[in-house]
Amino acid sequence: MRFRAALLAVGVCLLGGCGATWRMPQPGLAPYPATIPQAPLPGAQPKMMIFGGEDHKTYPGCLNCSEFAEDSVSNKFGPHGSSYTQDSIFNHFGAYGSMYSSTGACNRFASDPPVIVDNAGRYYGRLTLNPYHPEIGEGKRFMAWLAATCQSP
Repeated sequence: MRFRAALLAVGVCLLGGCGATWRMPQPGLAPYPATIPQAPLPGAQPKMMIFGGEDHKTYPGCLNCSEFAEDSVSNKFGPHGSSYTQDSIFNHFGAYGSMYSSTGACNRFASDPPVIVDNAGRYYGRLTLNPYHPEIGEGKRFMAWLAATCQSP
């Protein structure tokens, strides 16, 4: 039943009827959206990139890109999502994934963790596990994900 409702919602969305309305399902089931919210248009959400190292010239990857994008930190087969690449935040022995590096996102006391910027050059803050870093800014949004990333082997 839910699968048919989801297919109907996709069809309605494709016909231009996307919205955030809700309807109640059968008794005993949780509510679900009557239509799927419309996805943002490509380019509507800025590409959130991280840069680290001296003068923030090294590019450890894109934070919010698709897992299929070559530069995405979510792409486990790409250079930025691999735990073996030197500049990856998943490499716990590298400069950006280490718990001991002064530039490491996983170091709770890092003095110069990676910065988060968008493709227009706007600065959003730091990617760090330190919630008290004076420049954390939007980096707080990524703290739970980063904590899980830093703990995984």
